Amino acid sequence: MTSSSAKLILKAALGASLALNLVFGALLFWPDAGRPHGVRGLQARMERVLGPEDRATFHRVMEESRPRWEPLRRDMWQARPQVGRAIGAEPFSEEALRAAMAEGRHRWAAFSEAYEDSLARATAAISPEGRRRLLADMPENRE
Repeated sequence: MTSSSAKLILKAALGASLALNLVFGALLFWPDAGRPHGVRGLQARMERVLGPEDRATFHRVMEESRPRWEPLRRDMWQARPQVGRAIGAEPFSEEALRAAMAEGRHRWAAFSEAYEDSLARATAAISPEGRRRLLADMPENRE
């Protein structure tokens, strides 16, 4: 493999990794400047629009679910450096990079599924008015 083709593969891999991270992040976290980020930020943003009773119910269900998704969140974050190590390895191995990215996707999917299940359970536990408030607060529904 020539030096220029190795650089091209590296650029493509970095671009693909960046694109995946942006897409996955956008699916889970509502972008909104000035608000906290991450799973705790998402939960806090959802809770802030709810009335007191719905807020307490939503929070309780999310906290009861935390033992299912929190270890998966940690696993996901622990996998991230593997991509960087694969990119920086000499000799470079396209297969190792693909494996590291696949592992990251696998861990993201496991976390995402568990966290989304918790969000669904918490949303199902609140009142119809609370769900209407959540819907109205979503970026695409704000005026």
